[in-house]
Amino acid sequence: MNKEDYVLCGENIYKEYILAKNLIGKPIKVFKSVKGIELGVKCGETLGVVGESGSGKSTTGEILGDLQKPTSGNVYYMGKNISEMTDEEYRKYRGDVQFIFQDPKSSMNPKFNIYEVLKEPLITLGIMSEGEEMDNLIKDYIQKVGLDEDILNKYPSRLSGGQCQRIAIARALIVRPKVIICDEPVSALDVSVQAQILNLLRDLQKELKIAYIFISHDIGIVNYMSDRIAVMYLGEIIETGTADEVFATPKEDYTKKLISCALI
Repeated sequence: MNKEDYVLCGENIYKEYILAKNLIGKPIKVFKSVKGIELGVKCGETLGVVGESGSGKSTTGEILGDLQKPTSGNVYYMGKNISEMTDEEYRKYRGDVQFIFQDPKSSMNPKFNIYEVLKEPLITLGIMSEGEEMDNLIKDYIQKVGLDEDILNKYPSRLSGGQCQRIAIARALIVRPKVIICDEPVSALDVSVQAQILNLLRDLQKELKIAYIFISHDIGIVNYMSDRIAVMYLGEIIETGTADEVFATPKEDYTKKLISCALI
């Protein structure tokens, strides 16, 4: 893997969880969640990561976004090892790599109205201070995700799942990231709302030239969203290729099983 080819990539990533220790503290039971993963996403493309629950796909995404530390291996942003970054370099990486999760309400402070939810990352990352410029930016991104400005005074508990996911998208976009890691972003939504959110993500990607790492158990959705697909099984990548290659001519029986389930 040539790290310079990717905006964000992982090299030989392993993640182990200690489940039990003996009396002197030595691990005697270890779960290997991720085993030697190597993958990366290029500027402006969508890399789909697909697999069943327990395949290690979400753990991989969290490691790439530095929400979890790998047991071994390295993560690179713009060719730079994130563990070797200066404070300034890491702050830029932290803003340039954002997340959209399955349950957006759980990642929002219930005491904040939507304006405050969108203001928080701008303040935290030092992008701008409060004032007319921030107000206009927040209103602009609310419109980008297809919502009206009057929603800014409401609280997450008063919104539908689809509205909350649009807010989560706006919050991720408002800091102008280079990569968004989308972890099962539509699996908790109704089918009709899923289509709206997926099309919104595609339209925004074209407009803003963002890279996505799109994680899902549904290979049909991953195929629709992705330029390339990595199939994960029991912590390993077992098949990769363009979306057309993987979906139309899968090599692995496990991939064929995922496709057959998606077509039912």
